[in-house]
Amino acid sequence: MQRASDLLFGFSIYAEPTKGKIIEKAFSAMDELSKLGVAGQPLWQPQTNDRFDTLNHIEYLRQFGQADTTLREIVKLIEIGEPQIELPSFDLYQTDHPTSKATPRAALQIEASRDMATINMSPTNIVELLMDMNQWWSAFYNIVSKAKILGTMFDGMEGGYDGKLHVMSAELHLPTAVIPTRECYFGRYCKQLSHDKWGIVDVSLEKFFPSPTSNFLKRPSGCLITAMPNGCSEVIWVEHVEADHSQLDDRFKQLVTSGLAFGATRWLASLVRYSEWRQVLNASAFIADDGVHIPQTGRTSFLKLADRMMRSFCANISASPSNPWMQIATFPGSTDVRVMIMNDAADPEKSLGTTVVFTTTLWLQVSPDRLFNYLRHVNSRSKWDVLSRRLCIREFAAIIKGENSRNRVSLMSANTTKGKIEIFYLQESCTNSTGSYVIYAPLDELTLSALASGCDPGKVVILPSGFSILPGGLEGGTGSFLTIAFNIVENAINRAFIPPESIETIYKVITDTVTSIKDGVRYHNLHNNWMDD
Repeated sequence: MQRASDLLFGFSIYAEPTKGKIIEKAFSAMDELSKLGVAGQPLWQPQTNDRFDTLNHIEYLRQFGQADTTLREIVKLIEIGEPQIELPSFDLYQTDHPTSKATPRAALQIEASRDMATINMSPTNIVELLMDMNQWWSAFYNIVSKAKILGTMFDGMEGGYDGKLHVMSAELHLPTAVIPTRECYFGRYCKQLSHDKWGIVDVSLEKFFPSPTSNFLKRPSGCLITAMPNGCSEVIWVEHVEADHSQLDDRFKQLVTSGLAFGATRWLASLVRYSEWRQVLNASAFIADDGVHIPQTGRTSFLKLADRMMRSFCANISASPSNPWMQIATFPGSTDVRVMIMNDAADPEKSLGTTVVFTTTLWLQVSPDRLFNYLRHVNSRSKWDVLSRRLCIREFAAIIKGENSRNRVSLMSANTTKGKIEIFYLQESCTNSTGSYVIYAPLDELTLSALASGCDPGKVVILPSGFSILPGGLEGGTGSFLTIAFNIVENAINRAFIPPESIETIYKVITDTVTSIKDGVRYHNLHNNWMDD
């Protein structure tokens, strides 16, 4: 049904006068983004922690909205401090499509944020990354679960990206199965604003077509990219959307409404991570920790496999409708565990047979930074990993990505007390202000040796497990949302039936891990300073 809808949509965008209206809307969105990106106060309000700016909605309506008399009177009342009136959601882009089933706009909440970062990529490379769907989806895998170009209105000047206008669909997600995904149709327009500056803007097309879902619309959002010395770029990112928060669990509303979940800072942090990955991938020969030499081809293999492991993990744990989650029936107050069964026989990158992903998300009263350090550190792995208990974990090689040494691809061994190696792990850990990941997968010695020699990582079977950590400070406090996910091969399970003993095992593994992490964090909060490293 979705493919048929996309096909019909692809045909309809070229119909007149719709085509002209889409182009006009894209031009108008670029004009708005160009002003939003460089505006100061009172339109943008800096956060107290200076992490990013949030939009002053009243000032935005004054500058960009076609406000009627009633709206102007409400704005005046708010400005002079008259009796408080709850400001409704005013529709600047009201849908008039006869078949639209969109959620009433009054039910949608505005999220708007702006942030800026220096990216170690040229403007033309960033433009290509954002305009090429394969590159965009691959680089932003922790946000974009699906993306498709449904049509191209303009090809761009002289075959380039200047003036190119795509009509697209995309599904956006967070690394947890409990926060709904977002999906919409939108136009993406690219324009070279000056010799050293580019703009790329997204804007929803719900005025002309019914959205695939009713929970998400894009107002003019995107980035302004300015060339800097040494091949770098200054990127100003604006994310201005309307979203339905009614399906959110109350625990997650602050994360979403704050702008950390889907806002500008998260998009920029992902772009920084991608640029650092490219930089280390193309770096000169490297000596890993403990003097272990990794040849250039071997380092490339490990980095590419770790990247694929991360992409697979993020795709597996999202709440995307394409993930067939089933909830394990438990008693009230017990851990909420979800299971997904996949038959991967047709996928050469995965194991032959049935794999099972099971996950849970919980809130912990510990800062994201300390929780990240605890989970990634070799000294604590045997505390939470049921397979590593009574084993000694050693990181014998690492490839550091970027300036933060905790952002790294690690090779680990699990040894018995007599020095026998039981298993190897490939682990990637990465962190920024919007979230952190500790993802790992087992490797046997033969595969490890082949990768070190530069074998094709695309032929290696990888089953990623691990953790995602999102900021979870409630009402100004400190806390973290921890998502735990395990990926195992279980041929005794099929899509139609999960044996009771398998359900019991899955639930026990999850709950034992949760208990171990809670106990470990509580202990190390009191006794270990390395959690702050």
